[in-house]
Amino acid sequence: MGFNTLSFIPFLLIVILLYFTVFRKCQWIFLLIASIAFYLFAGPKYIVFIIISSLSTYFFARKIQKMHDAEDKILKEREFSSKDAKKAFKKRRTKQRRRVLVVDFIINLGLLCVIKYTDFILSGVSTILSKFGMDWSKEFNFILPLGISFYTFMLVGYILDVYWKRYRAETNYFKLALFSMYFPHIVQGPIGRYNRLAPQFFADHPFDYNRVTKGFQLILWGYFEKMVISDRIQAFTNGVLANWQQLTGFPLLLGISLFSIQLYLDWMGCMDIAHGVSEIFGINLDRNFWHPFFSKNMPEFWRRWHISLGAWFKDYLLYQVSMSGLCKKINKFTRRKWGNQASRAFSAVIPAAVVWIVTGVWHGAASCFVLWGVYHGILIITSSLFEIPIQKLCKFLHIDTECFSFNLFRMIRTFMLSTIGRIFFAVSAGFTTMIEFTKRMFDFRQFGLHTLWDESLFSYGLDRHGFTLAMLLVVLVWCVSMLQEKFDKDNKTVRDVIAEQNIVFRWVLYLGLIAGILIFGMYGSGYDAGAFFYGKF
Repeated sequence: MGFNTLSFIPFLLIVILLYFTVFRKCQWIFLLIASIAFYLFAGPKYIVFIIISSLSTYFFARKIQKMHDAEDKILKEREFSSKDAKKAFKKRRTKQRRRVLVVDFIINLGLLCVIKYTDFILSGVSTILSKFGMDWSKEFNFILPLGISFYTFMLVGYILDVYWKRYRAETNYFKLALFSMYFPHIVQGPIGRYNRLAPQFFADHPFDYNRVTKGFQLILWGYFEKMVISDRIQAFTNGVLANWQQLTGFPLLLGISLFSIQLYLDWMGCMDIAHGVSEIFGINLDRNFWHPFFSKNMPEFWRRWHISLGAWFKDYLLYQVSMSGLCKKINKFTRRKWGNQASRAFSAVIPAAVVWIVTGVWHGAASCFVLWGVYHGILIITSSLFEIPIQKLCKFLHIDTECFSFNLFRMIRTFMLSTIGRIFFAVSAGFTTMIEFTKRMFDFRQFGLHTLWDESLFSYGLDRHGFTLAMLLVVLVWCVSMLQEKFDKDNKTVRDVIAEQNIVFRWVLYLGLIAGILIFGMYGSGYDAGAFFYGKF
């Protein structure tokens, strides 16, 4: 049961009604029941995986917590013969806790790897064996359980926080289960943190008209983004990308650019629905995007796109890699061999490279995702290494880096760099295919601008009227995003401004949005409810 299916609307309305009435005194328990029901609708046989993950994490986190408490008690009560003896004791205890942590990782990350990557690994083995004349192939064709990449990372983050003593382990399994399978964030995130969500889950949330109204506003806007704009653009991009080998120039450039916008609106639509639903319950999820196409460089782009994933890698992987013994040895070697500047460069490059390869693997079990991660890793590392030299060059050339034209250039450049990376996703491309696609896209000898006036451009899923409507709606989203950026400086949102208007204006806006979804939404006979893109991860 996805957010954009007909069954979700009555499900949500029933849950909201019961949440504020019958289950008013035990809201978190009812949210757990509703989340289990949601997961069972999505695929009943796969709920066993999330139960295994949450149960194992619960028990191993409790075990680690007991080991922490026992160590603290001994350190408080025992007199050690020397500092070395005390240090040796703490080291032994740390090793014991680490063993428990590793077992939990084997279970949780092992489940994720087996289900998500087995076919990819076997395909690679088959390819290697075929080069030696051996014919061997085996496929399991696992169907991914809903949200497995998201809830696995949330649970891994939770047990690491307990291991690092950031907070105490939860003593009630069902509370941890709610955190792992809370239905608004199970589909596509954001990747939540237990210490931020738990106080909200277990607090009392009386009915608040303004909060509920704002939640429904966000839900409506999310459906508008997904069903009216993203799915409409998808009809065009599917046609272009399916025939990319017969096209050159403008149609390909437009197709892949619109694919980027389609992907963004698909994801943003899901996030707005998730945030809106959660806001109705009185629970604020972490922000997962912030107008990434306004970014002026790739590091900024990734601070605005999939924010919760980037924050997770920063907190749980980047720092650990940079502080690892291997990295310290490399830094020491490069400092001795080439000086401090080279050492600082290596200390930034190695952790970033590891993070981006893992990011690519997290997105999918295929070489195109790994290459996508490597591509973005190179862009991020290059941007970081050349940031200061470029600033000096701009200063030397007297370029005003704050003027509108220069910032517009930087935004277009960043958009195109991120869009070229989408080629890996769009056509499941390897490196050679990606290069061929890019060469065809920038073939100015056969750029194909004539497709605009000979109407051949409108034979790829959208006619002229449908295409024009899609472009107007993209402009509408751009205008709303600009307003959000402007209001954010005053700690306000577009919804806050709408709430300040008179009741007639507000309801005309609400009804207009509903009418827009009903009239222009891509659904009904001849259409399938398009699954959210990031849901497959």
